[in-house]
Amino acid sequence: MMMRYLRLLLLFFLLLAGPVALAQDETPEDLHALATEVASQLEKVQEQVNEASIDVNNAFNLLGLLEAFGFIVTIVGGAAAILGVSRFISAQQDLQEARKRFEEEIANSRERLVRETEQRQNEFASLRDQLEKSTSNATLALSYLPLGEGQYKSGDFKGAIDLYQRARQLDPKNPIINYRLGYAYTQSGMLAEAETHLQQALATEPDFAPALAALGYVYRRRGEKMDEGIERVTVLNRAERNLVDALTISPKLVDADGESWWGSLGGLYRRRGQTDQAIYAYEQAADVTPNSSYAFSNLALLYMQKNDRGRMLKTYEEVERLAADEVQADVDNYWAYTDLVTSRLALGHLEDAEVALRGVFTTTPDDSPYVLEVLLDTLTRLADVLEPQQAEPVRDFCRRIKAQIELKGQQTAEPAAGD
Repeated sequence: MMMRYLRLLLLFFLLLAGPVALAQDETPEDLHALATEVASQLEKVQEQVNEASIDVNNAFNLLGLLEAFGFIVTIVGGAAAILGVSRFISAQQDLQEARKRFEEEIANSRERLVRETEQRQNEFASLRDQLEKSTSNATLALSYLPLGEGQYKSGDFKGAIDLYQRARQLDPKNPIINYRLGYAYTQSGMLAEAETHLQQALATEPDFAPALAALGYVYRRRGEKMDEGIERVTVLNRAERNLVDALTISPKLVDADGESWWGSLGGLYRRRGQTDQAIYAYEQAADVTPNSSYAFSNLALLYMQKNDRGRMLKTYEEVERLAADEVQADVDNYWAYTDLVTSRLALGHLEDAEVALRGVFTTTPDDSPYVLEVLLDTLTRLADVLEPQQAEPVRDFCRRIKAQIELKGQQTAEPAAGD
């Protein structure tokens, strides 16, 4: 821009000096040409002056824009600075608040952890106390079982039930205790109570074979007392299912009296008139307990029903031998006495049968009428298959046994009425 101004000034001075020199040396034509040249140069100079003016204006305009932009930048920068400071202050406040909240959450979490730890410790202590108490109760409960078994074997069913009940109070879900209690109730003729406790044993342990078999026996006993009909069939079917399930689990399973549960299944088949199935079941029982007279005594009568008198008599000889050994080993074995009575009457040994019957009356528990009922049923069936002359003494025994059952019933009812 400055160099253009210098060139214009130089041109101006040349124009001033040019006419003087030309006036001295040149002709009019030359002057006219020179004037034309000067006019042309002046136009060019004017154009350059105009351009320079435009450039100057542009420069001032640009300078104004730069000044305005600088002002705006200053304002924006100030605003940005103010905004930045404001945001910084806000961020600092947010950070302080977040830190405060974090510290509060940490404190709350610590308190919550302390509370939960104390709660867990208290729960653990409670569980430990319960476990110790439960273990202690279970141990004490099991200690009642031998005492109850002793009372049961002595024929004191009520005493046995009382001890088993004490054991159950300490350990109510123990399947063994509920089974023993149910079995004792069964032998006492209290079938409803027996069913309840046997079902409780199975609720704890569904595959507990002794309880399955005992419950099947309870159903069989209930079915025996029912009249012919669908209900009797249903109950006996239930009895069969339980007994079969138990013997499937444990084929050599015996009851609390040491007899094979196959015998109970054989008795069920016999009452249904399924003689062949009954024989099979009793033969299985004889294999499980070969030294027991129970299975052989039932087989003898079944052989007679099959018109095999010779085999019946031979089997009763075996029954008499086995039952005599059992009585000698355990003088309170009332079931062995009943087999002695049956076998001796079948063999015609009437005097020995009389001795055995006194043993039955002496050893049979007062609270177990079922023993005499079973003996009465067996002798009734025996009289039906014997010759009339041989059957008469058997029927006489039946009358005496029936009278004894009635007497025991009266003796049992009198204390109950007094209470």
